[in-house]
Amino acid sequence: MYSKKCTKCDSTLTKARIQSSPGTVGVNKTPSSVLNNNHNYSELIPYVCSSCGYVDFYVEEPGKFV
Repeated sequence: MYSKKCTKCDSTLTKARIQSSPGTVGVNKTPSSVLNNNHNYSELIPYVCSSCGYVDFYVEEPGKFV
């Protein structure tokens, strides 16, 4: 399994979640009024470095942006 590395200190990043209402953050390749039903939508996941505190974001399904 591929582990993500911190671009600041090269430590391993830990997958995390942003807590809010409704609890997810996402991105769309093309804007839509209905976010999570769009085939170009993917959840945005934060990865946290426990060594330096840096946070990096990755989309859960990058293939939707090809």
